[in-house]
Amino acid sequence: MLGYRYPGDSCPLRIGSHAIIRAGTVIYADTTIGHRFQCGHHALIRAEVTIGDRCVVHHKCTLEGRIGVGDGVKIMAHVYIPSGTLIGSMVFIGPGTTFLNDKYPMRQAAPVQGPRIEDHVTIGGGATICPGVTVGRNVFIGAGSLVNKDVPPDTLAYGVPARHYPLPDSLSRGNLPELLLPQTDLWGSQSDDSWNK
Repeated sequence: MLGYRYPGDSCPLRIGSHAIIRAGTVIYADTTIGHRFQCGHHALIRAEVTIGDRCVVHHKCTLEGRIGVGDGVKIMAHVYIPSGTLIGSMVFIGPGTTFLNDKYPMRQAAPVQGPRIEDHVTIGGGATICPGVTVGRNVFIGAGSLVNKDVPPDTLAYGVPARHYPLPDSLSRGNLPELLLPQTDLWGSQSDDSWNK
């Protein structure tokens, strides 16, 4: 269902050209999505979400609303992103990652604050990113990590809780555009060389 209406919505869903929307997906009104967007089956994107160009949201992801996502972001399957989260450009989020926005749910009436993920970050599958945490540019977070404090730029972080280490040279060049930007799928018939033009 595209452009799902809700009480108080103010503008229709806007999606750029060359989008691929798969069955079972629900995207609310008051959301803006850039060109060459692609999603898997049964993705849920609630209201007041802004997503840049050439982004992928795989199957069964939930984006709760009031979220900003930059260009060239790939969000793998079963990811949960709550309100108040900001994600930069050229970011990879591994499957089963959970972002949180409330330190004391149902115990304090404080406003929620999601994490802030800067450009060229890689987050391994199954990681948990805690409320209000900033993950700096070009950080690599290992799978299964619990990130409960800010991670400075150009850092390798892993563990429970995540500890910070120097980023190895082999991981220091940022996320590769040829792996993030083409609009392709293992089971799709399309090919996309437009990303490097």
